[in-house]
Amino acid sequence: MDKARDVKMKYWTILTLIILTTSCLNKMSMRRIPYTKELKKVNYSDIHFNSISLSQLPEPYYKDYSHHKNATVRNYKSYDTMGFRDTLLEKLAHYLGDSVLKLFFLTPKAQGLPYEGFAYVSNKHIVPMHFEDGGNFALWMDIIFKKQYERLAEYKANGQFKRQPELNPDPQFMLVLGKGQFSQEWVNSGMLIDERPYENMGAYLYKNAPQQYNEVKITKEKQRYIQKYSDTSGADLDAVRLKKTFAEYIGQRNLKPNPPKNNQGVFKEFESLANYTFPKELKVLCDLHGGIENTGFLTAEEIVQEWKNWKVIYNDPNWMLADLTGNNHPDGRKTIGIYTNPYWVPFYSTGGGNFIAIDYAPESKGTSGQIIAFGADETRIRLIADNILDFLEQLKQDDEVLRNGFER
Repeated sequence: MDKARDVKMKYWTILTLIILTTSCLNKMSMRRIPYTKELKKVNYSDIHFNSISLSQLPEPYYKDYSHHKNATVRNYKSYDTMGFRDTLLEKLAHYLGDSVLKLFFLTPKAQGLPYEGFAYVSNKHIVPMHFEDGGNFALWMDIIFKKQYERLAEYKANGQFKRQPELNPDPQFMLVLGKGQFSQEWVNSGMLIDERPYENMGAYLYKNAPQQYNEVKITKEKQRYIQKYSDTSGADLDAVRLKKTFAEYIGQRNLKPNPPKNNQGVFKEFESLANYTFPKELKVLCDLHGGIENTGFLTAEEIVQEWKNWKVIYNDPNWMLADLTGNNHPDGRKTIGIYTNPYWVPFYSTGGGNFIAIDYAPESKGTSGQIIAFGADETRIRLIADNILDFLEQLKQDDEVLRNGFER
């Protein structure tokens, strides 16, 4: 029995090794193009495509509007192309063994030929692929490109190509997919607005790489911008007066703060991540309470957590400097117009992802330690008070300071 068991164990061990080895070889043999400057020199004829057959893709299905309040919307039929995008990226990532940051397809050059695809994977390689024009994949592609094919048919019907012989009557179309990305383009149609990947494929692949491939460049651009404004010297602190004013505020509002905690570990965590000292005025306040119900004051732990949440957004390579500054405006020359940055320390929540913060990155007419409003709904970075003591003095009067300058 022992001998038979040993033979069986050896059999399964050898079989497992064969499977693992085959899997590794398949992954290693997958043709990939490294993302380097040499990519610009690659011609279309130099590219060797991998044949891909993605099975178990779902049949086309509609979006689920069953829970919508409006009866008309509940009965609306619309294919869930975004859901298909997410499923396709997920399955392709599993197949390639790498997360797919961006993917684009080119429709077949002629009937019977495959779709051509290029997947930008997380290790800064591009995987060229041929996708079979069949199955559920083809059904989804027909749905996605329906309007483009209808428009092309209209051009042919009205004689557009006869009037403009420079146009290509059989163009291709491109689908670009990624996180939060779904776009369609005409390819080599002869129109000025179309894409021309085949003219210099390597240069095209290099130019259209996902932002994450240039993470170092994006990070440096943000650093150069924010370093012009960062000033962590802070406002002058009168700790005795700050404690007195805070106590007066608590008394006037008949509030009952939770007992304070030992926050030394929280302060050290912040300082190790931020590379500057936890605001001294916030240390004073955090040592006076452990949360205050019916107010927006944050505990020390909540301050650090919110600061980290906003820092994740700032550090995300998908948020380029132009994205961070594009929709936010300064308050005169007292604040900078940016969505977020690591030199704002939120200490009071006004709800809905909006905060009051200490500002360590003021504009030329602002001062370090001033109090500002920023957040999800704040398109203008409003100056609220000169310092936290001034903020508390105003808060003692009423809540108007929380809405100062806000367009209601």
